[in-house]
Amino acid sequence: MTSQKKRLVFFLPNFGEGGAAVSILKLSKFLVQKNYSILVISIGKNSYKKDFIKINCELIEINSSRTLFAILKIRKIMLSEMKKNFSKIIFISNIHYANIISIFSLINLSKIKLILTERSSISELNYSNNFVDNLKNKIIYHLAKNLYKFSDLVITNSKFEKMFIKKKFQLKKIICIHPPSIKNILKYKKKRRSNKGKQNIIYVGRLSYEKGVFTILKALVKIKKDQHFTFTLFGHGPNIEELKKFIKDNGLTKLVIFKGFIKNKEHIFNKANLFINASLWEGLPNALVQSINHSVFPICSDAPGGNIEVINNGKLGMSFKTGDHIDLEKKIKKFFKDKLKLNDKKRRIHLKNYTESKSNQKYLKILNRF
Repeated sequence: MTSQKKRLVFFLPNFGEGGAAVSILKLSKFLVQKNYSILVISIGKNSYKKDFIKINCELIEINSSRTLFAILKIRKIMLSEMKKNFSKIIFISNIHYANIISIFSLINLSKIKLILTERSSISELNYSNNFVDNLKNKIIYHLAKNLYKFSDLVITNSKFEKMFIKKKFQLKKIICIHPPSIKNILKYKKKRRSNKGKQNIIYVGRLSYEKGVFTILKALVKIKKDQHFTFTLFGHGPNIEELKKFIKDNGLTKLVIFKGFIKNKEHIFNKANLFINASLWEGLPNALVQSINHSVFPICSDAPGGNIEVINNGKLGMSFKTGDHIDLEKKIKKFFKDKLKLNDKKRRIHLKNYTESKSNQKYLKILNRF
């Protein structure tokens, strides 16, 4: 080991397919080239293991039934890291519950700098499906409010989240760095209807409760007789069978297509006319940024997080009241009636905030200060 290198340790419990994992992979690839040594820790399988190994990152997949039980294992790993000849060790945790675990794991390990990141929204702790989840969320929120101050820095994905945490937790050491949602800003591409005159509506993301897909379907049920469209869902998730049942029961079978998870963004957005995000909460949704980059008009919920920020307060899309399918129905009808399109100049200027290079450079500047 060389004492000239800084050691970065990324901890994300669930390293499955998703925005947080991809953001860490992109950042790691950049930082390896800047002479950083990187270790990635997950609980269970890391879906991007081959990708990390390819860019010379080390990986540890902790075998633990619950994240809480991994505290001692993480501490043991970090005690071992302290014995190595690095000039500095920086531990970067991702998402609130992992942040709490990280704080406990690093108690009294003052030589290790701790950065906490919020890649989702801490507002999600206000939502729960049952008493147990509600209690767990309240405990996590209480711990975060009282323990985040012991970190060296908190990084959020959106300005909304930065201001929310700063105010609620009374934090001073907090900044916003947008995720590396896009590599390059694409040229504006005029969107056309399909050969049959249909508008192509798409959803990209996890098929789970918090993503609000049922809200989209309820809105589409209302307009199916008056509008000519297809609705394609790109993603996997636990609610897929419930969604299929709803689609069948409400006469949407011929209008809805499930495509699963697809990495090729060009394939996803190329023929789309309208992108809908109906989340109950968000970090800063990469798919929403990517829709604008591919010249696809977006409609999104006004949920806590980065949605409104991404559409530039309505200058690059429309928003509807979170969970309100009637309001979403109105916005979809307006899109059809007014034939809404994105302003290319505003699009290009705004997208500069979400490029991979800008995000990477901001992280590098911060890490070089430690």
